[in-house]
Formats: sequence, structure tokens, C-alpha cells
Amino acid sequence: METVTTEIHSPTLQEKLASLPARPGTYLMKDAAGKVMYVGKASSLRNRVRSYFQSGQDHTGRQAAMVERIADLDWIVTDSEIEALILEHNLIKRYRPRYNVRLRDDKRYPYIKVTIDEEYPRLVVVRKMEPDGARYFGPYTSTRAMWETVRLVRRIFGIRQALVASEKKRAGCNWQPGQRRLRPCLNFHLRQCLGPCAQQVTPEEYRSMVERAMLFLDGRADQVLGELRQRMEQAAAELRFEEAARLRDKIAAVEQTTEGQKMALPGGGDADVIAQWLQEGEGAVVIFTIRDGKLVGQEHFLLDGTSGVPAPEVVGEFLRQYYGRAAFVPERILVAEKVPDRELTREWLCERRGAKVSLTTPQRGDRKALIELAADNARIHLEQHHARAGAEERRGREAVAELRQVLDLPVAPERIEAYDISTIAGKDSVGSLVVFDVGIAKKADYRHFRIRGETGQADDYAMMREVLARRLQAAEARQKFARLPDLVVIDGGKGQLGVAVAARNDLGLSFPIVALAKARPERSRREHDWVYLEIRPEPVILPSHSRALHLLQRVRDEAHRFAQAYHHALRARRARESVLDEVPGVGPVLKRRLLTHFGGLSKIRKAPVEELAAVPGMSLKAAEAVKEHLGGEEGENS
Repeated sequence: METVTTEIHSPTLQEKLASLPARPGTYLMKDAAGKVMYVGKASSLRNRVRSYFQSGQDHTGRQAAMVERIADLDWIVTDSEIEALILEHNLIKRYRPRYNVRLRDDKRYPYIKVTIDEEYPRLVVVRKMEPDGARYFGPYTSTRAMWETVRLVRRIFGIRQALVASEKKRAGCNWQPGQRRLRPCLNFHLRQCLGPCAQQVTPEEYRSMVERAMLFLDGRADQVLGELRQRMEQAAAELRFEEAARLRDKIAAVEQTTEGQKMALPGGGDADVIAQWLQEGEGAVVIFTIRDGKLVGQEHFLLDGTSGVPAPEVVGEFLRQYYGRAAFVPERILVAEKVPDRELTREWLCERRGAKVSLTTPQRGDRKALIELAADNARIHLEQHHARAGAEERRGREAVAELRQVLDLPVAPERIEAYDISTIAGKDSVGSLVVFDVGIAKKADYRHFRIRGETGQADDYAMMREVLARRLQAAEARQKFARLPDLVVIDGGKGQLGVAVAARNDLGLSFPIVALAKARPERSRREHDWVYLEIRPEPVILPSHSRALHLLQRVRDEAHRFAQAYHHALRARRARESVLDEVPGVGPVLKRRLLTHFGGLSKIRKAPVEELAAVPGMSLKAAEAVKEHLGGEEGENS
């Protein structure tokens, strides 16, 4: 701890401190640039916020650094501490403040969604839970493990999976109830679907299997096995031997999947066991998932912003962020530390669950041993992360050093920017910018560009010139992009290189630019990537094992992937929205109002006629036309 005396230089901040209410709420600390540095909650905003500035107040080094930078603050009054806690979680997720403990990459974790509100429910992979009546399972920290689970559910239970546009390699089902197929699809013949599209299963039988699949996803394999065995014995007794054999195979598959699960909590029940490991300003948290007394899974999370934060506060922040979006809250949560505001956190967890939740810190016995095992796993995970990060950083530095040497660059290209264009016949044209810092992707600096000067023709040169000019002009206007690149990589040959050089020169800037293009040398059957430099008429041909070449290829391919993903998203959005263009009586203005009001075509399709007619400018006749036209359309897949 260090004693800090803070002088408040801002009259605005002084006035705000004087007007703070003595009520519960959430506060946001801001720096001189207006960026949110910290989000906190308080039972009394006046007492809590003023305590930061009291003379002689003891602060940790981290708190002292934050207080020195506070230039402004805002607050939001709530009716209760629980409301303040929920709001704090949402604001941390929105602003990701530097001085808050944060889940790393929390936007990426996927969920498995089961659309139980449909006649024949589907499995859908989504990145966000919504209050749409569906059942959600997750979040999954490992995308690979999540897809393996989806494959298992399809193979064992035959539940159809929605076609996911962003996962081109994933098989999916685009059949909608009401459509009739004469023959079932390939998934039925592969025994990965029960075949509702060709009436191979009744809605009741299908939903029964969906219920078992959800029990399986929830870690309750014993209940699934009991029901399947009962149905198998009944089918055999009624001489339905083929059905009994299929059920026998499903039982064997479930048993094989769950054979490694061991009893963790004598007496059964559901629990999450949570422990952390903090080291060098980073943290890892491991959750042991226990269902019906058995250890059925483990999830691990990396944390940012833990430097100087006591372990109980880290655990408390993690609980709020994790269970603020978890699909399920168990009846028991065992944690390694006694968290601050324990009773408030427990009350909030009870609200999330809709039933009683116990939040305890075991001191001895089997449960204490589980906590210690989880902490050991967290330590191993953090050490492995550090080892991987260290190796990746070392490879990046070696590649950057080699790149400087082989291309004769004036400085080591620590910041590399790459650009690419994606278009089809000049429509939905986009550009991408990706950034690599010492050989490692810096995704926070990635940017998309929608081409403003579309002419309906695929003029790659003009589009590349526009993207580069907009990025380089941003260097003057935005602090984040004030640093110019040490090297720019363009996907293309001499022509694209010339366009990039001209755009740079027009702005009076100076940094090296190279272009990377595939070519086939004489007497070679394979294509190679050639590097074009502005100072040499002939390309540089690097050996295929060159680390410098591999880095350039990674940067180029990432720019291409990023541009393609945005281009496909724009095309898909335009295709969905264009359906409304075919509705008589709905012009561009009404179309825009409908999409803004409902947030997407799927919600417009589900809305009753009365809600559609309530949109400003819509008549009952137009609403009925929308409903009639969209009623036969195929639904969105995610």
C-alpha cells in the first residue's frame, strides 16, 4: 500500500464529487481523453467515489496509478445494490476498462442453442444468448470441443443442425417445417438425423429425443442412459428388434463418451468448483463442472487486469462476469476465496438461477481437495499459456529480424499492416486492414472499410487507393492510428504496389511497401510467392522455408480472410433484406423502418400482424402483405 494525496485540478470533477448522491449505483472513472478506465458499484456513490480522493487514503500501486489519471467521472443511480451489480457487469463488458478485471476474448466463446420453440428443434451454434425461448448450453472456451459435442449429439440422438453461414465447412440442415421432401437427406442415411424432413419420425418421437439430447448436453448422462435402457427393453419385449438394436447402439455411444466421468461429490447434486492462479499481472480461472455428483467437464479462462488486485476481488469479478452470461447456474458454487460482497453476489446468483444458490469456500475435506485440484489446473494452464506466448513472441522477433535483413529495410518491421480488397463485379466492395505487432496479430487494430466510390465495376486499383488514403488520413485524426506502419504488405503484383506507393506519396509520407503475389517460375510445377519491392524491378524470391516469407504469407492470408468475411456478411445481409423489396406496398422507407424496429428479418417474420401494423407508416394491408409474403420464406439459420 502507498499513501496518496490527490489534487483535483478539474473544476468539473470537483463539482461532480460535491454533487454525488448517497444512493446505490454504478460509477465510471475517465481519463483526460474521455476513455473509461474503471467501472465500479457502490451502496453509496457519495461515500465510495469520494474515498478515492480522501487525503492520506491508502491505495495499492495499481489504484494509485488509476487515481492519478482520473480527469472525469459519470455515475448511474440504481434502485438497489443488485441492480448496480448487474449494470456494473454490463458496463465492464461494453467498455472493457483498463483497471477492471476482465475475461480475455470473452466475445468469442460460443454456445450451443436448441430451438425448443420449434416443432422440430435444431442445434444452432451462436455467440450470444438472447431471450428467445431457446435453451442454451455453454459458454465453451474451446471451439473444437464445442463442435465435437455437436457431432456427438447428432450421431447419438439424430438432432438436426442448423446451417451456419460463418462455418462453411460445417454440415447443416436448411429444411423448414411445412416443406415436404420425397426422400430424406444424406444426414438421415448417415444416421446423423432422424429425418423429419421426409416424415421419418413423428414430432412426439423427435421431441423426446431432443429432451434426451438436452440432458446429455447438461451433463446428466445417467438419466439419459436410464431412459434409453427402459425404451430398449420395452422395444425388445414388443418384438421391435430393429428399434431395440438402434437404442442399444445409442446406449453404447453414451457410455463410451462418459466412461471417464468419476464421482466428485458424494450425495450427488450440481456444483461448479472455481479456483484461480494469479501470476505476473495475469490470471487463469478453472471451473470444474459437476452434474449429479460427477465431474463431467472443465473450462478455463484467462483474465486481464489482475495486477495488484487481491485474489478475493478477482474471484468476485469473475463470478459476476461469468455467471452474467452463463446458460446455467448450479445449486452450489465452491470458490477458493471469500469474495467481497458475498451475500450480495449470492442474492444475485439466486436471481439468475430462479432458486436458492449456496456460495461457499471449503476449508477441509473432499471439497477443499477439489478446490486445490482446480487451482493446480489453473496454474498449469497459465504456465502453458506463458510458454506458448513466449515461444510465439520469440518466433515473431526472429521472423521480423530476418525480414529486415532479406528486404534491406531501414528498421525492423515491428508493426506490419496488410490490406486486401474483396468484391464481386464491383458490388458490396470492402477493404480490410490487419495489423501484426512483432509477428503477432493485433486484432484490436483490425479495420474494415466499405468502399465509398463504388462504380459497379471491379476496379481493384481505385479501391485499394481509397482504402490506403482513408487509413493514412486517419493517422492524423485518431490517436490509436497515429503510429505509422514500419512495413505495408499488399496482396498483388507490380500494379497494386504502384497504387499503394502513389497513395502514400500523395500524403507526403514515407515507409516501405511490398507486394506479395503468386507466380510460377520457369521449369516449376508449383506456384511460389514472389515479393515485389518499390526499389527493385525484379521480385525477391525467398526460399520456401524462410521464416520471413512465412510471416508475409500469414499477414497476407489474414488480410484476405478478414476482407472475405466482411464481404460475405454484407452479401448475406443484402440478400436477406432484399426479400422485403418484393413485398407490394413496402418501399425503401418502410423497409428501413421495419428492419430498424425489429432488428432483423427473422424477428419481422415472427411478429404478429398487429405489431407490424404498429410501425410508423405501416398500414394493416401492408402488414398483412408482409406476413403473407414472408410466411412461405425460408427462415434464417442462426
